[in-house]
Amino acid sequence: MKTTTERIFSAIFIVPQLCVIAFMALTVSPSASALDAFGQELSIPKNSAAGTILARHYFTPMQLCSRSTCTIHSIATYPNGGGSGGGAATLITTNVSGISTRLLINGTAVGSTTAAIKFSRPVEVQLLSDGRQNLGGSLAGEHLHPFYFSISTKEAPGYSSTINLKGTITPIDGTCSVPSQTVKLPKTLIQRLERVDSTAGTQSFQIKINNCPRGYNRIGYTLDPVGGVVANSPGVLPLAGGSTASGIKIRVENAQGAPAIMETSITLDGYKKAAGGSFAIPMQASYIRTDTIATPGTVNGAMTVSLDYQ
Repeated sequence: MKTTTERIFSAIFIVPQLCVIAFMALTVSPSASALDAFGQELSIPKNSAAGTILARHYFTPMQLCSRSTCTIHSIATYPNGGGSGGGAATLITTNVSGISTRLLINGTAVGSTTAAIKFSRPVEVQLLSDGRQNLGGSLAGEHLHPFYFSISTKEAPGYSSTINLKGTITPIDGTCSVPSQTVKLPKTLIQRLERVDSTAGTQSFQIKINNCPRGYNRIGYTLDPVGGVVANSPGVLPLAGGSTASGIKIRVENAQGAPAIMETSITLDGYKKAAGGSFAIPMQASYIRTDTIATPGTVNGAMTVSLDYQ
């Protein structure tokens, strides 16, 4: 028999399907440092929709300004690895047909700018399909010093970091698939979430990545909360439509209960270039109390899973 103080709520955690298959001649002077993105060999899906992220690479603030936090002084972009300046465009072509690139700071794509952008997160370089036929080839660029981006920071005046794209692209037929799924958490008494950051109602599930073809050097997956990352709350999903509870959200965790890493490409363990195959990533989800005042009801959240290839 329930007492009058028992309040029960339930949740539906939805993982919608998103299979993102899954990406001017200057001389480098002593006041510039060259950083290389990607590697010597990149295997990229041959046929993918325009705008599809194909590969990701990250640079830490320490690599760009030797500090944990940097502030942008200026950014310049160079299409085709040394062509005339790219201006404010956030997507610039590479010299490989079908492949473009962009630079993201704080998760937002940027073009040439002098805006003072402060960041402590890694800067991301992406390769994307741009609708042209992917013919493969070298990303080396058009000129002797083929960099695509130049970044200077206020913390290192007179010093800039240039970003080269390295590697030879080999088109591969076929991609993995990620099925949609709904994860239902059990009904839980609100009393079990007695304080902020307490969790309850843990439910295990798996992220399934199926039918990966042979030939890729690396496959990565990225988890993105629908509605954006909740500040200072690792792994926590924003409340989705249909939620009636307050002060309670859903936290996605790895199999050991640590908060899931969001917005960062994670290597798909177990994938072998010579074999391909299907894979299951063990995860779990829990209710988490996020506010001092909480009311019972339903708690819904969602995230997307995208794939990138190298």
